Amino acid sequence: MIIITLDTVRMDHLSLYDYFRPTTPFLSRLGAESVVFNNAYTPIPHTVPAHTSLFTSHYPSEHKALYNGWKLKDWNRPLLAEVLKQEGYQTGAVIASMVLTHWCNLNRGFEFYQDQDFEHQVSMMKKKKKKKVNPDFNQRRAGEVVKWAEKWLNEIDRERAFFLWLHFYDAHRPYDPDPNYPAPFQLDPEFTKYLEQNHYLIPAKYGEVNTYDNQLAYLDQNLEKFFQFLKDRGLLDQTLIIITADHGEGLGQHKLMSHGLYLYEDQVRIPLLIRFPDLAQAGTRIDARVNLIDLAPTILDFLQIPPRRNRMEARGQSLLSLISGGKKELRPCEYFERRWYEPKRRVKGRKAGALCGEWKIIWADEEENELYHLPGDPFELTNARDLEKKKFLELETEMKGYLDRVKFFSVQKQTVPKEIQDQLKALGYTGK
Repeated sequence: MIIITLDTVRMDHLSLYDYFRPTTPFLSRLGAESVVFNNAYTPIPHTVPAHTSLFTSHYPSEHKALYNGWKLKDWNRPLLAEVLKQEGYQTGAVIASMVLTHWCNLNRGFEFYQDQDFEHQVSMMKKKKKKKVNPDFNQRRAGEVVKWAEKWLNEIDRERAFFLWLHFYDAHRPYDPDPNYPAPFQLDPEFTKYLEQNHYLIPAKYGEVNTYDNQLAYLDQNLEKFFQFLKDRGLLDQTLIIITADHGEGLGQHKLMSHGLYLYEDQVRIPLLIRFPDLAQAGTRIDARVNLIDLAPTILDFLQIPPRRNRMEARGQSLLSLISGGKKELRPCEYFERRWYEPKRRVKGRKAGALCGEWKIIWADEEENELYHLPGDPFELTNARDLEKKKFLELETEMKGYLDRVKFFSVQKQTVPKEIQDQLKALGYTGK
């Protein structure tokens, strides 16, 4: 069993999802061997909270690890790796950046958790009070993640089942291009035209968007190398493999290059494909909306580890019923959360959202509430709150029901050590 999370990967920049550039030719081929989900979502566009939701199968306000730099505390249910370890699986993880260091407690259940020995110190220049600071950030490139994964797989007992989590960070700023990789894409007129037509609103950053696409191509190439290793070892067709992302990236849409401030589709819609050992349902595309919280129940269902034995008390649901055609949808609504921001930031307060049918509400306690009709406004440019008052009130009631269920306002702040804060500052995170 392998889970691969691609940090900060927008689904609509992958050729797997018909992006006009061939950013992911390998994933496109892999999609023909897999079940591909066209409408997968993260419950929160932040790395640590999203991964915590994946491994707990609970929403962010329930597990309460709401910020990067916060940890999973007082959680008495097992994480996915703990369940599988208890079932006799060998468990290993390779982490590509210090954001997911063992401090977060996501190493629970992993016998091997490689979150040290980072090969690179990547710097992002910041301006603060008219002074330039240059913090360093620990990370490793995709090629190094693959090397660690191959090393672990070569050392484990081949007679026993295993669970491996690989985290890739190449699509996250600050970008760290491999100097030996010939970047296939250039900032040419065709690309500039595409960005202009699709409401990428920061022309000065178009070069960074081009670099983002090149990072995706580099990542795709290394995934292909890893899958070739699995095939050579005779593991590929014996292993359930899931590839997804923790969140997307603004890239200039809504005038945001990064992520975490908003709950628009570019932030919360993610890729997801599942390759089954027997290539069951290969080539199937599923339009039903699904969520990261559904992955752990899917894995346990596939492995026939029932709820009474796994004790996760999962919020998510198994995707196997969708794949088999037994269900057409899992939930009437998908829900999203954002960490809260203090005053004097670009944004402030708390924010949450719900996507129900064709309509999406974004609720906020200190900012403007928003309503979008996605079929008619896929870029979420026109707030229909005042034009569609009845629909807004309907979804506001739905939203408040979710907030009550997950105890949204009960989350308490955590103290983050200075050393963790200093590392997070390199990405614009403060942990506060």
